[in-house]
Amino acid sequence: MTKVSSSLMTIVFAVGLAAPLRSEEDAASPEPEGEITLQRVLDLTLSNSFKIALAQEQFEAAQRALRSAKRRGLPRVSAQGWFSGDLFEVSNWDSNNLAGYLALDWDFYQDGAIMQAIAQAWANLASAALTRRQTALDLIYNSTSLFFDALKAIRHVEVAEQQVQVDEMQLQIIQSEYDQGRRTRAELGDAEAKAFEMRLALTRAEQDLRNSILKLQQLTREDTIRTVSQVPREIAWELDFPVEDVIGTALTNEPNVLIAEANLTMAKLGIKYAKLKRWPSVRFLTGSDYAFAPFREPEEFGFRVGVIVSYPLYDAGDRKSRIEDAESAARRAQIQVWQAQDQMKQDVTDSYAGVANQLELLRIADKRHQKVKTDFARAQDDFKQEKIGKLDMERIRLQYLQSEQRVESLRLDALLARAKLLKSVGVSSLDDIRAYSRKRAEEKK
Repeated sequence: MTKVSSSLMTIVFAVGLAAPLRSEEDAASPEPEGEITLQRVLDLTLSNSFKIALAQEQFEAAQRALRSAKRRGLPRVSAQGWFSGDLFEVSNWDSNNLAGYLALDWDFYQDGAIMQAIAQAWANLASAALTRRQTALDLIYNSTSLFFDALKAIRHVEVAEQQVQVDEMQLQIIQSEYDQGRRTRAELGDAEAKAFEMRLALTRAEQDLRNSILKLQQLTREDTIRTVSQVPREIAWELDFPVEDVIGTALTNEPNVLIAEANLTMAKLGIKYAKLKRWPSVRFLTGSDYAFAPFREPEEFGFRVGVIVSYPLYDAGDRKSRIEDAESAARRAQIQVWQAQDQMKQDVTDSYAGVANQLELLRIADKRHQKVKTDFARAQDDFKQEKIGKLDMERIRLQYLQSEQRVESLRLDALLARAKLLKSVGVSSLDDIRAYSRKRAEEKK
């Protein structure tokens, strides 16, 4: 397919949202063949998405519509020429049968219609820009979610492989003890069933990983993706601002709220322009009438200038009806603003709570993981000193991998929750919210 480059604003916005998830080392090092980073996924998604391409086309169409609306206030120049004569006296035709007309036509003032068209075009352009921005935000969040699903699937496969290894070792020991008469047939059967179930679990985990990679390939339209790079660990971050500041930031950044407010502004202008229908419209025209033949007789040339003024003496209630319709549209637009703000507040509140919950779960799991990590290190030393056997060592390794998987999964969930919060606010970084929070604190002083 032909790649459609999105606008600079959209690309910068997208990169800004992904920036906290990428370290300098990750940016400098080349990607292994078949492996892809989160930043690369976002770049490919925004470059190849049909949704972005459509949003960009709609934005450019709005730009053209604005230029067209502005041209309505410019004068028009036209020229016409014609030839006429008696069909039955062709022999009498001469240059006197040629005539032409040159005219300048200018809608100087049309009771606000031109201004309204320009204002509407500006509103449509702003709405198209915000829609494009919202489309980019949705794609970034969806891409991040799929990328994290692939990372979780990789971890799941690693744990499943270790579990299979432990169960196979356990099965071999039980088989040996069964051959020696120290185990019953039922115990051997249970061990075989458990090993079989874990092999099935591993197969399902591998299938989930393949599906995750396939979804990334479809989203980015990049068939060479085979695996995903680990997301670099960040310095600890937290929600160091209240939810009220998050909502305040969203009121001036969230695209749906801004679109609703732009529609309200346009609806209020609609009332103003509807009231202008009581004023006359003014049209200015000038032109020349001449025949091509009598160039030798310039006194026969005709030139005229005119102004057409149209004043509505009686419109059968049309103006009143237009005003009522415009006022009704403004009331509906105001309700839509309130609805957009309510929906935004609900989304922000839910996203904020989601981030707080994920961070708390991550702290608990990480604290537990530190103990498991210590036990694993101690077990490695004991294994080297032959204080514990290989099966016990592999069991402890499995516990360590399971704990590490839980921490990694919660870490990715916290990052995804943060991305969702940024999406619901309509900003690219938590720093934007912190800046609003600092400004609000200074205003209270």
